[in-house]
Formats: sequence, C-alpha cells, structure tokens
Amino acid sequence: MSGAIDIISSTIEQKTLNSCNSIIAAFFTGKNIRMNSAKEELFPTFTLKIEVNTKVPNAFEIRIMENNQVFFCQVIDFRTNGLPLPGKEPFFQILLKRAIYIFLTEFTGEVLPWGILSGIRPGKLILRMQDLGLNKETQARILTELYMVSEEKANLLRTINEIQRPYLLKIKERPDLVSVFLTIPFCPSRCFYCSFPSTQLSVKNRGLFQNYLDALYQEVKLTGEMMKELGLKADSIYIGGGTPTILNATELEMLFQVILKNIKMDDQIEYTVEAGRPDTIDYAKLIILKNYQVNRLSINPQSMQEQTLRKIGRNHLVTDVLKCYGLARELSDWVINMDLILGLPGEGPNEIRDSVEKVLTLRPDNLTVHALALKKGSIAWDENYEHSSCQNWLGIQSEVAQQIKSAGLNPYYLYRQKYIVGNLENVGYALEGKECRYNMAIIEEQQNIIGLGAGATSKILKGNSGHINIYNPIDLKHYLKGFREVHLKRKRVLREEHGF
Repeated sequence: MSGAIDIISSTIEQKTLNSCNSIIAAFFTGKNIRMNSAKEELFPTFTLKIEVNTKVPNAFEIRIMENNQVFFCQVIDFRTNGLPLPGKEPFFQILLKRAIYIFLTEFTGEVLPWGILSGIRPGKLILRMQDLGLNKETQARILTELYMVSEEKANLLRTINEIQRPYLLKIKERPDLVSVFLTIPFCPSRCFYCSFPSTQLSVKNRGLFQNYLDALYQEVKLTGEMMKELGLKADSIYIGGGTPTILNATELEMLFQVILKNIKMDDQIEYTVEAGRPDTIDYAKLIILKNYQVNRLSINPQSMQEQTLRKIGRNHLVTDVLKCYGLARELSDWVINMDLILGLPGEGPNEIRDSVEKVLTLRPDNLTVHALALKKGSIAWDENYEHSSCQNWLGIQSEVAQQIKSAGLNPYYLYRQKYIVGNLENVGYALEGKECRYNMAIIEEQQNIIGLGAGATSKILKGNSGHINIYNPIDLKHYLKGFREVHLKRKRVLREEHGF
C-alpha cells in the first residue's frame, strides 16, 4: 500500500483520534493511515490536521495539507437537536467522527453508505435503541442524522430487524438453549482472500490431521458433560471450517457419532454443515449427513465464472457446483445456502450479474452475498491487492439485492468488515421461514455460543449486557495442548454469569 495520510492533533487525545481511523481509511483506499506519527515517509504524504475550535461550541477546525501548504479547510459544528445517544460511545467522539466525515465528503466528493458506523455489527444499534424504548421515527433520525447512514442502509437494518425479532425473542425466553460451533480447519487449497486459520491438507500433515480430530472428539465429550451438568441443550449445531467435508466418509461419520453421543439437542435442532467446496462432496458423504439429521447445507461457489475460480485458487469447476447441488437436492429436503463474493479479481457488473442469475436458477433457500474484505494473513493482503476503484460497487450491490429479492429471498442478517470493497457489507438472504438461527445468534450476539476446535470463539453473555469472548488457540499444536484449559474457563464463566 503506497503513500500515507498523517493525522495530527494537539487538542484531541490519541485514543479518541484512533477511533476515527476506519472512517478516514474508507475515504483513502490503499493509503497507510498514521495517527500522530513521527515517522518519515518516502511516498508523498498528506496531513490531516484536526483541532477543537475554541471559538465555536462543539466544533472542529479541519484542514488538509501537503508540504505544509493548506489547500482545504473547514470549521464544522453539529447540534443533535435533542437526539439521545443509544450506545456507549462518548458524545465528543461521535461529534468528531461526524465532523471528519462531513469534511472528507466535501473534500473527496464521496459519500459512504454507512456514514460513521464502523463496527462489524450495525444491527446491534437497532437492538440498543429498542431496549431504550425509542420509537421508529427517532431510530430513523439517529441513524441518518447522527450516524450519517444512508436511507437505503437504514431501511435495510430495519427490514432485517423485523425478520430477526421473533427468533431473538425466543432466544431470550430460552436461556437453556445454546449454539455449538465446531471447526475443521483444513482445506484442499487456500483461497486468495482467506485469512481463516485453516491448513491445506496434504500427505505430510495427515498425522496432525488425525491428532486434531482426536482432540476435537475429546473437547466435544467434555462439552457434552458440561452441558448436561448445567442443564443446557443445543439450539443449533454449526460445523464450519476450513472445509468440514474434506473429511472422508469414515472420518465424517465418526464426527457425527461423537456429537450425537455427547451433545444433547433440542427437538427443533438446526444442524448445519458447510460443504463449501463442491469438489469435496460425493453421494456417500451426503447420505451420512442426511442419516445424522443435518438439515442445513452450504454449497459455496463464490463465483460462477470459470476464470475467477482459477484466479482465487479453487480447484473446482462451475459444473462441479451444479452437479453437487443437484445431487444434494435429490437426496434430502435440507435448506441449502450458497455464497457469492463481490469484488473478486477481474469481475465487474457483467460477471457478477451472470453469477447471481446462475445461482438463482438453482433456487437455493439462502443466498449470502459477501463484499470482498482484504484481511491480514490472506494471499490478497500479502500481494497488496487493491479493490477496483473504477466500479460503482454501491450500484452493483443494489442491483444484486434487487435480483435476489425478486426471486423471493429477503435480507435477514448483516455484518461488516474492515477494508471491505466499496465500504459495503455482507448480507444473508433467505426464503421466508428458511432463515439460519445460528447466523442471527452469532452476528447479533444474543445467545451463548460454545466454539469448539482450533481458532473457534465462544461467546458467553454477561448477566446484564455485552458478552465475554473465550478463544481456543489458533495454532493446531497449541490447540492440542490447550483445549482442556479453555474448556475449564468456558465452564467457569458460564457458571459465574448465568448461575447454571
């Protein structure tokens, strides 16, 4: 990433200034954002100077300079008109972010659809406003006037909230129900954009692979004992990765046997397996999934363009996706999800439109549309890949959303990430009644999540608000040594926070 933007201030503390990093970075794609840095930069550097204006209440003077020459300056004030603050973020910090946003919108001519909202889970803001008893009109004003969110995105959040509401109410009524996530951190190859802690499976690491499965079985057993002792049942089980279906038929059946023997499930269990790579699926594996009551399946092409699949390191063809999907439909009536990604190398509106059309022709129950996020540890990041700036990503996303909604699927969950193409978001769509409870629980953080396996995260709700994250080691060898210690911590926190 070439070039840098230096952010300096003598009147704003460093912590508050740092909170604005992601907003500034969204306007200057590919630039290194440095806060009060004294480092020398070889590339041309702009300086953004932000100071509290002592002459105007609640106002900031912002100027952008190059070689100490000021070429754009504004004094920006803001009055809330009595709007309440729904979150824990300090009022001064919100004012600062908003002033920076207004300044950079004027300077660059760009408008960010999510305004100053930079968190991963914007839907939680709606939930907080509802907890405060704020009416819909006030909620809308807070989103659009205070946080500068576009009308389109504000409406999207409200639509998703309406669909989620009955599910989230049930979760609150049943604290004895938890979600259980298991990870198989192995893949047949590494995708261009992937930063997950997954390992490419090869002959050389087969021994480590088996050791990992043995440890995972032990963790499942310990978890089952804990759940029985605390009176908990699984509302949903989600087996993700990596690529869980990289297991052969014998290994896959053993995993399901261990889960069935140890994890007590609710009568309405939602049981999901990510079969993300169609080249890892065959008839025998699908029969095993069906026999063990799996009722949700993910078959994720990411793109339906042959050239793109080769570029991103996926060792399958579009025809493999079609065959796998057709076979799955023949064998069971499970809910099938498919994933697509906007912003993959070489793809523009025509390729994206074609992929969406091909997937919708299959009539999946769920379709998740991701916007490509550049993640540290991925091939894309290491190769300094940059999102195409010549595409109207917001327009492309809006067209895709309309295509999907015309097919009868509605948005039901949403999350955002750093360095995401077009400053957009990831959205899951579903036919009515086919929404994934686990996706809603993990994104909105309204249910206890027990994460098993290397790199898995457990989310334990606090008694009053918020949650505690408990992380399993990412490194496979560290996981083998440390999963028992993590289990004991998870059990202790569940008892302390919920009195189980």
